[in-house]
Amino acid sequence: MEIKKAVIVAAGLSSRLYPLTLERPKGLLPVGGKSLLERSIGILRKNGIEDIAVVVGYKKEMIMEALDSSITYIPNPFYKHCNNLGSLWFARNFVHNDPIVYMHGDIIYDEKIFSQTFQSFLKRKDDIELVTDFTRHDEESMKVRITKENYLIESSKEIPLDKAAGEWTGITYIRNSEAVFKYFSKVLFEEGLNHYDTKAFSEMAADGYKIYCSSTMELPWTEIDFIDDYEKAKSLFL
Repeated sequence: MEIKKAVIVAAGLSSRLYPLTLERPKGLLPVGGKSLLERSIGILRKNGIEDIAVVVGYKKEMIMEALDSSITYIPNPFYKHCNNLGSLWFARNFVHNDPIVYMHGDIIYDEKIFSQTFQSFLKRKDDIELVTDFTRHDEESMKVRITKENYLIESSKEIPLDKAAGEWTGITYIRNSEAVFKYFSKVLFEEGLNHYDTKAFSEMAADGYKIYCSSTMELPWTEIDFIDDYEKAKSLFL
């Protein structure tokens, strides 16, 4: 199996990063001379993924002007009212049931995290893989509960700290995209707009889909939600 497509969601307001994101969207914050989105796009291309879509919303024109013309831009007009689950849902026609890399636009990570877990996923037969940091988690993080074999039981910020195995990074490999969009649609239409993508992943796991949680191998990465996270990113990635 090959994966030639990727979707990066980068539509949100990022109000927790004000005033940094008052003038530009979070994905364009620079770290070491490159924006978060430029870094992820470069890593995807190094791994043979050229067909890349970015879901945009807040200050979408700035992202479209900053990135090159080969990127497909998918507007999310409801970015003020939905979460990343809704943003990926808008990419369903771009994906067209093909296997994809799916990732959040507000993360920065060592290139080896991606290259090693990506190659491992291609050799496996799981429906989905969530790249997971097993060394840390806190109240704010998107935590995971897993089986002894590292398969997802559920993922949520509400998982008690003593029940969590780690934190999902926001990097995901999807083999069964048809099922993913089926569950994403179910959540959006039956349960509401303002859910995280992990809501659908948890429901898929409960219904028997194989969602493997692979390791970051203790290599550096961070999600940027707050100003302290941004300062940490700049110290980790010069």
